Amino acid sequence: MFHFLKELYLAEFTFFYRASNKSWSHGYNVGKGVAGVSLFASLILLGVGMWIAILTGKQSLLVFDRWKVAIAFFAFFCVNYYFLAIRGHGIRFEREFNNFKKSKQTVLQISCVAIQLISAAFFIYTGYVYQHFFHITPKN
Repeated sequence: MFHFLKELYLAEFTFFYRASNKSWSHGYNVGKGVAGVSLFASLILLGVGMWIAILTGKQSLLVFDRWKVAIAFFAFFCVNYYFLAIRGHGIRFEREFNNFKKSKQTVLQISCVAIQLISAAFFIYTGYVYQHFFHITPKN
């Protein structure tokens, strides 16, 4: 199971790396790959954080301003960049991806899209629950 999650993580990098990769340089493609992985992992972590706040009844756990969120995302981006680009795990996996069996490529691609959709849906749904639970109304 851990091996599949690792491959899914690396396939997510590959998915974003290859998105319009002919239009960008290698450096930009690496940045896109890392940003995509970081974005969807951040959505999952924020959703989990909201559920922890809901279950503990303490809204103060997630009272962040934009700067704190931006700094946290940047730190998360840097950690992912270290493993995927500097250590080369993501780049190696992207180069090996075409050598996988077509069935494995298809499973990983479908899993990546599913993870993206599930992450976004989880975050949006959790945001509604969080607002309802803590009686937060949008500012007009």
